[in-house]
Amino acid sequence: MKKLIYLLALCLSSLAFGQSTERISLHLFDLPEGISIEEFKADLNRANKIYEKNGFGADRYKVYQVKADDKNDTYRYMWISTWISDTEYEKSHSDEMATFWDEFFYPKYKAMLDAQIYRKFFATP
Repeated sequence: MKKLIYLLALCLSSLAFGQSTERISLHLFDLPEGISIEEFKADLNRANKIYEKNGFGADRYKVYQVKADDKNDTYRYMWISTWISDTEYEKSHSDEMATFWDEFFYPKYKAMLDAQIYRKFFATP
């Protein structure tokens, strides 16, 4: 019986501590007037290249859009990134990334970012 309780405790602790801490950042948005999806993707690719150079993998950000015949007028685009954990996400934001966001991306896309729907999602146990 003692061995059974020990085994059960071990199994439960491995489940509790072995759960994924994966985090997804999701942005639903519409492009600003005069900005094409190609230009937006090229701008995000600049961030992807910095992440890759700093050891956080290629194509960290991915962009999606609804089909052309979709009748929705708003939030026709989505950009998403997946991270192993909040810790990895925080570590990925180097001084170089802060400069990219603060001096280039945020000023260029301020109106879009103000109107976006942004959510952080975490894997469920």
